[in-house]
Amino acid sequence: MRAKKNSNSLLYGHQNTVRYVVWAHMPSQALRGIAVVTLCVSLVSTAALAAPNAKVSMVRIVPEEATLWGEGASQRFVVLAQGPDGLERDITGASEISVQDGTVARVDGSVVTAMATGQTIVHARVTGQQATARVTSAPHEKLRPFTFSEDIGRILTKRGCNSSDCHGGVKGRGGFKLSLDAIDPIDDYRWIIEGGGFQVLSPIALEPHLSRIDVQSPEESLLLSKPSRAVPHEGGRRLPDDSNDYAIVADWIRRGAPITEENAESVRVTSLEVFPREAVLEQDGEHQLLVTAQLSNGRREDITHQVRYESLREDIVRVDADGRVRARKLGATAILVRSVGHVASVDFRVIVEPTADYPEVERNNFIDEYVFAKLKRFHIRPSNLTDDGAFLRRVCLDITGALPPPDRVREFLSNPDPQKRSRLIDVLLNSPEYDEYWTFLFSDLFRVRGHYGWLHMFWEWVRSRVAANTPYDQIARELIAAQGFNGPTRHHLLDLNKPRPIERTVTESFRVFMGRRLDCAQCHNHPFDRWSQDQFWGLAAFFGRLTNTRWYAGNVVFDDVNGHESNLGSLGEGLIFRPRLHPRTKEPILPTFPDGQVLPPKDRVDPRRHLAEWMTSHPYFAETTVNRIWGHFFGRGIVEPVDDFRVDNPPTHPELLAHLAEDFRQSSYNLKALIRRIANSRTYQLSSVPNESNRHDTTDYSHAQPRPLLAEVLLDAIVSATGVQELFEPRGALMLGAAPRGSRAVNLKYPAEYASKFLEVYDRPLRKSLPERRGESNLSQALHILVGDTYTEKLAKEGGRIDSFLENDGTNGVLIDELYLAALTRLPTPEERAGLESFITEHEDRREAIADLLWALISSREFAENH
Repeated sequence: MRAKKNSNSLLYGHQNTVRYVVWAHMPSQALRGIAVVTLCVSLVSTAALAAPNAKVSMVRIVPEEATLWGEGASQRFVVLAQGPDGLERDITGASEISVQDGTVARVDGSVVTAMATGQTIVHARVTGQQATARVTSAPHEKLRPFTFSEDIGRILTKRGCNSSDCHGGVKGRGGFKLSLDAIDPIDDYRWIIEGGGFQVLSPIALEPHLSRIDVQSPEESLLLSKPSRAVPHEGGRRLPDDSNDYAIVADWIRRGAPITEENAESVRVTSLEVFPREAVLEQDGEHQLLVTAQLSNGRREDITHQVRYESLREDIVRVDADGRVRARKLGATAILVRSVGHVASVDFRVIVEPTADYPEVERNNFIDEYVFAKLKRFHIRPSNLTDDGAFLRRVCLDITGALPPPDRVREFLSNPDPQKRSRLIDVLLNSPEYDEYWTFLFSDLFRVRGHYGWLHMFWEWVRSRVAANTPYDQIARELIAAQGFNGPTRHHLLDLNKPRPIERTVTESFRVFMGRRLDCAQCHNHPFDRWSQDQFWGLAAFFGRLTNTRWYAGNVVFDDVNGHESNLGSLGEGLIFRPRLHPRTKEPILPTFPDGQVLPPKDRVDPRRHLAEWMTSHPYFAETTVNRIWGHFFGRGIVEPVDDFRVDNPPTHPELLAHLAEDFRQSSYNLKALIRRIANSRTYQLSSVPNESNRHDTTDYSHAQPRPLLAEVLLDAIVSATGVQELFEPRGALMLGAAPRGSRAVNLKYPAEYASKFLEVYDRPLRKSLPERRGESNLSQALHILVGDTYTEKLAKEGGRIDSFLENDGTNGVLIDELYLAALTRLPTPEERAGLESFITEHEDRREAIADLLWALISSREFAENH
């Protein structure tokens, strides 16, 4: 028997290669038995394929083998053709499929259905080639049992009823509440059966308690009449009354709406597998997704038609309810696939045309293997290796926060050693400037601030850990579990009379060390992620005994095993975190890990130590750390923002992230080893100059992305280029005193406490909360460049670079070279040098002309950015 040809077949792509997708689906009344089916796909005759150079290099079918289990089982196939350009194209829509023995199996369009026990072949040919796939229809004596969590939860998720912008929102919608993506089926069942409105601060449902089902008249149930639009529904027609899902829900209600079948063992989805994991589309191209569920009974099932799809950038690609993806414009994005309690993602990139004769690119380490392999699959050519001058400037700024002096630039540029880059990285990692800069960066992250004595103690702890290259997991444990009177304990105090509330401590700890933002889960289940309010307060309970003495400058922090009534000194209650009841259930909260395991009573003497050990041994800790460090060197994380891992914010390179995290663990959480690995990669050393194929890439690291310098680093760079030191005067009441002359801005223990218009304008963090530097230009910065004393007074100030040079009466050409090397870490081009020499010679005031040149250099984007 022969399937009907798809009259809407699409042709797209260079060399006029055509793509197909074959669907396989079992009808609801399929006979039990075994059928082995071989698929062969034949391309229809087209003018494109008739072209002399039009060839299909390879055709394949995914999956190559599939088993259909019992009545109603189905399998969908994706058929791909690869052309000479290396790009695989979806070719199902233009295929003609025929079955040899119609009594064994039949084809309906592109759906293969087993009819009886036996074997048959589905024939197709592609320019003399054929592809095959094996399908087994296995006898299934016992059908998969019905469960509310899987069967009704699947429908609610597929139809979007429990999405965050519908009933899965914080308070639900229209008086009806559901859990996001059916992650809490017990609550969902209760809301459907009992009804009532959701209250954030109380477990008691609001009146009226209106059930969403009617067992006597299932079709009149609100669970059906609303989404089918039998009655008005703000969410539109989500569940047509002629659909199979409608019939399943109606039958469930008719049978009394059981939560599961009696004596039935629940079979649940344990994971999702999506094909393809990534794909490339040409403009106007299409691709079909294939979604397979791994079940708890060990079997696999095609659920492509049972999940919800969501494009994160609909302006780049759109996806329909059946998983058909269509390109719209150039760019990259991800498609989310949502099922009951699970989310998977697929990367898509839309390109102009495939890259013919893709070049072989040298790899330095495993980072390059992952990055360049993806670039090749996406037909994006990486930029060339950056030149030595640009590399020197980039790596010095990233590792030490400082520009290299001109003599070091000349030395590096003239060095013929092929290993000079890796040797330079080692020199920088072992320099005092590294210790200073990374002390500054971690002081920002850990928010070093407060009373002067505390500030110095806390900063010195950070500095000593950086200088000793202390394993990062040890640093984290010391900070989270700190007790007594020492540096890390100051983190739990902040200000003398302003103890930190428990909510901020929990959210900050998880954001810094686990990369997850739990803020929303404080008051209710997270509306966009899988974190619950119970998980939040279970974590908060680990800090429930944290107390301090409030002895002014000698304030001691400790966990009081006797509660909060003893050892508080004469100044009264020193409680930082009050014992709390769960804000919604009003039940006492116990220290509970996110997996539901409660900390045993014997371990509650020092609960934060156990929490710190759990956090630093969890996979989230390593992946968050490497992602944060990666973001520092590339301007964006593999997950961006670097501390916002969530289900709808997938990593751009998940395998690379996993490998980096494992490598970090194997190195015993060695930060220098991680930095060395990143800086030595060819990926890090690529030029910032794009080529025609990668100019639209902002996520796949095909070329370096220019990054604005941090305020403190930019100020230090201006000081370095002009040769005029900055004097930092305190502006607060912390008795810090003026910073020693010659101090870098990154040397300041708490930059916000020094009077500096420049740092204020360029967005220094106050460290009252986790720093989020915007890095965006603004009008105040533009005005400061024109008239600010940082730019104007340093140019020709006595004792500066210009003044020293004029005293030695050097030539204009030598001066120009010197200023370029000091500011941009490169020599001027011949055109730049010739024009500038003429400008200085023709100017009436030589000093003023040179000052104008230096101003132009330090106010340029090339100077203000790391590229």
